[in-house]
Amino acid sequence: MTFCRSKTHLLKATNTFQGNNMDTKGDAPGKAPTGSDTGKTDSTAAGMNPYVGLVSSLRAAWLTGKTRAAEHRVSQLEALGRFLDDKKQPILDAMASDMRKPPFEVELSEIIMVKNEVNYALNNLSSWMKDESVDKSLVTQLDTAFIRKEPYGVVLIIGPWNYPLQLILVPLVGAIAAGNCVIIKPSEISSSTEKLVAETLPRYLDKDCFAVVTGGPAETTQLLENKFDYIFFTGMSQVTQPLPLSMVPSPSTPRGTVQPPYTRPLPSLS
Repeated sequence: MTFCRSKTHLLKATNTFQGNNMDTKGDAPGKAPTGSDTGKTDSTAAGMNPYVGLVSSLRAAWLTGKTRAAEHRVSQLEALGRFLDDKKQPILDAMASDMRKPPFEVELSEIIMVKNEVNYALNNLSSWMKDESVDKSLVTQLDTAFIRKEPYGVVLIIGPWNYPLQLILVPLVGAIAAGNCVIIKPSEISSSTEKLVAETLPRYLDKDCFAVVTGGPAETTQLLENKFDYIFFTGMSQVTQPLPLSMVPSPSTPRGTVQPPYTRPLPSLS
């Protein structure tokens, strides 16, 4: 899965450019409003989508550029690692309650796998953030050409019930490392794990940039009515089939998951 896009930049030779610097100021100035860590906004009574304010606050935070800074990415990855260490026993208890998963399986398939992803991202983040040199052509001989990886923006992660921690936190690692803001929607079927994630994970992460939303199909549908720049989804095809293409801008679905369909009317051949 890739949570950033690449852009080719050209800088005139007269401009100053330092090789490993990333743009940490973002595309727009201003201070982001504080985002909610879980749940809906007060707009429900007015008939508006209850998650408009949450998505807007995360987008405003992303536009400040704070998630682009290497220091911010590292701090959030380290905080995620602390969450796994601090909440190991509650995680084991929650999954035993939800699915009767034995502790060995939970530690191996959920906790250790995510910690490995965190460590891998921390060890490789500096190289991932470096600009890539681009071969010059005749028309760019006097320019400096490079490719810079840009975060998508606001990412939605929708998790399944059977691996309720691994399949929300592994993609979260990638999204953090790429400099995105994220909304996590755990599965409501694994209710004990969902509650644990919703109540404890936001205490470790930057609440301006990361949030957890709980609920069932109705809440998921309302979330998907908002504009997301990237969606990571694991689950049944019934969730993706009703979605118009505009709601699935950049879907990433793991192996074994039916891809969101793209349909359009056939052109007339007459």
